Amino acid sequence: MGAGVSGNQGKPSILAGAGRGRAFDAANDAAALRLLEEQKHVFADWSSVKASLETGTSIQGRDRDILDALVELDARLDLVTYTQTAKRLLQDATNKVNPLDGWSPSVPQGETLQAHSEAWRAMERVGLREVGACAFVLVAGGLGERLGYDGIKVSLPTESTTGTCYLELYIKTILEFQRRSGNTLPLCLMLSKDTEAATRALLAENNNFGMRADQISFVVQAGVPALSNQEAHFVLDNNEILCKPHGHGDVHSLLAQSGLPKKWLNRGLKRVFFFQDTNAFALRTLLPALGSTASRNLDVCSTCVERRAGEAMGALCLLKKGTLSLLKNVEYNQLEPLLLSTTGKGDVDTPSPYPGNTNQLIISLSGEHGYVATLERTGGNVPEFVNPKFNANRTFKKPARLECMMQDYPQLLEGGSVGFVTLSRRAVREYAPVKNSPESAIDKVKQGLDAHCASSGEADFYALHGDFLRCGRDVVIGGKDSPVLYRGLSVEMPPRIVLSPSFALIEDDVIKAAKGVTVHKGATLIVEGEGSVELEDVVIEEGSALRISTVRGVELRVLGLKVANDGYRIEAPGVTKAEVIRGFRIVRRDETHLKFEEPGSYAVAPLDLSSDDEEEADASRLPLFIGAAAVAVLAFFLLRRRTV
Repeated sequence: MGAGVSGNQGKPSILAGAGRGRAFDAANDAAALRLLEEQKHVFADWSSVKASLETGTSIQGRDRDILDALVELDARLDLVTYTQTAKRLLQDATNKVNPLDGWSPSVPQGETLQAHSEAWRAMERVGLREVGACAFVLVAGGLGERLGYDGIKVSLPTESTTGTCYLELYIKTILEFQRRSGNTLPLCLMLSKDTEAATRALLAENNNFGMRADQISFVVQAGVPALSNQEAHFVLDNNEILCKPHGHGDVHSLLAQSGLPKKWLNRGLKRVFFFQDTNAFALRTLLPALGSTASRNLDVCSTCVERRAGEAMGALCLLKKGTLSLLKNVEYNQLEPLLLSTTGKGDVDTPSPYPGNTNQLIISLSGEHGYVATLERTGGNVPEFVNPKFNANRTFKKPARLECMMQDYPQLLEGGSVGFVTLSRRAVREYAPVKNSPESAIDKVKQGLDAHCASSGEADFYALHGDFLRCGRDVVIGGKDSPVLYRGLSVEMPPRIVLSPSFALIEDDVIKAAKGVTVHKGATLIVEGEGSVELEDVVIEEGSALRISTVRGVELRVLGLKVANDGYRIEAPGVTKAEVIRGFRIVRRDETHLKFEEPGSYAVAPLDLSSDDEEEADASRLPLFIGAAAVAVLAFFLLRRRTV
C-alpha cells in the first residue's frame, strides 16, 4: 500500500519475474540487477542467484523466498527510489545537514479562539452547520507499546468511570454529528498489520458501537524495509526482510489509492477531518475549528493549541527563503536549532509564539487546490525523512527507516489557502493525548512539561468535562482531590464528570441544559446515552455518584435533586492492563442511577436521594411531568448499585 514518495503508483515492478525462468536482459534489467547487488547480503549465495538471473535458471529455497519478498516490496514501494532517497537522507543525517537550512522562521498569523467567548460559540454554531458535509479519517496504525500497553490504543478506556474506549467515544460523537445534521457521515480508519485484526474484532464485538457497517471503511498500511547503515542495506531478521512502520503520512497515499476521497466528493461532502487515535478531545474541539475553516474558506486548516517552550509537539512556523513562503509544521527537535541559527534565541518563551500542532487537519475536498485534485496530481506521497540513532562510531544503534508525517500534506500543494486556528487553554488543554508510559511521563513532568499519559489523560478528561459544565448557569464544580502518587506520578483528580455528546456537544448545549448544578469534591456525574437531559438545582454531595442513562427519544428534566451515597472510589493498584498503566482502578461502591430505556418525556421533581433510600425507589413517590408529545406515562426506576 502507501509508501510516501517512494510509492510505485501502479508501475510494474522492475523485479517482476525475477528468477522465474526468464533471463535478465543486460539493458532492460540493469537497474534491477544493481538493486539486488546492493542488497546481496540478504542472500545465502548471491553468486548463484546472480547467475540464475542472467541465465534464466529458476531459483529455489531460502533465496527464492527472499527474492519473492523483494519483488513484493518493489511492486508496492519502488525499491530503487526508496534506497536512493534513503541514501541521500542518511548521508545528510551523517553530515548533520539541517533540512531547514536557508529558511527563516517567523510567527504565523491565524485565528485564536478563546473558550467560553462569544466568538468561540459562534464558530461552534458554524461548525455544527458544516459538520454534516464532513468525512472522518482516524489514523490508528500504532500499538500502545510506548504507553506500556500491548494492545491497540483505540481500545484503551478514555476514563475508568464508564470504561468508554477511544473508538467508541469517537464513533458516538460522529453519530451525534450525524443525528443533528441528518446526513450519514463516513468514517475511514487507517490501520496497519499490527492493528487491523484487533480493530476489526473490536468493532465486530460491539456492533460498530452503533454505526452502520457501510459507513466504515479501512485502508491498511504496510511496512518499509528497515535499514542497517548509511548504504541503506536492508535488515535480515529470521531469514525475512525486516519491515517497520512508515509513519501516519501514509494515510494520504493510501486514500489516493482507495478512491474514497473522490467518492466522498461525488456524494456532496465538502471536507475531510483527520485525527489521531488517543486524543479524547479531538472531536469536541472540531466544531470551532471547522467553523473557523469554513468562515475563512481555507483549503487546509491545522488545529493548534498554545505551546510551551520545549514541549514535544510540532510548532507551526512561517518559513521564508527568498521569494518562497511556506506555512510548515516544524518538529520540536528541529525548532531549537532553527531558531538559534536564525534569531539567536532558542525555543525558550512560554507560551511559545509558535502555535502547537495537534495533528488534526481539516482539508477541503473540492477545487483546484482541494484534496481530490492534489491526490490525483501527487499520489498523496508526502516528503519522507529519516532519523537514525548513532553510536559513538557513527554506526546505527538500531535499524532506521524512511518515515512520513500526515501533517506535511500542505507541502504537496501548489498554491491554495493554508491556515490554522489556535484553541486557547481552558482549565486544561484541549489537546491532552495519551502517548507516554508512566516512566516517560515522570521525566516530562520533571522538565516542566505535560505528562500525557493514561492517568493524566483521565484527570484532564474529567477536568475538561467539568469546564464544559461550567458553561451552564450557576454551576459550581468542587476542587481536586489531594495529590496521590500512581506509578510514581502525582495525580490530582477532579470531580469525575463524564458528559455524553448529546448533552454537551457545544457550549450552547450546556448553557441550555445546566442550571444551578453543584458537583462537590470527589463526586461523580455521568450523563450517558442519546436522550435529551436538562439538570436544574442538582447537588451531588462530596464523594457521591449520580448516573443518568437515556436512549434516543427520551426528554428528561432533573429538578431539585440532592444526591448523597458512597459513590465511586479510586483504588490502587490497577488490575487489568489498562488499569496498570494508570496505577489505579475505579470501584463503584454505590450510585444513584436514573435509567430511561423507553422514549418519552419525563421530569424528576425534588427528592433527596441519600444512602438511606430503599434499594429500589417507588416510582409513585416521584412526580412525573409529561410533555405534550408524550401519550403515556412510562415508569422508570432509580437503580442503585453497591459493590462490596
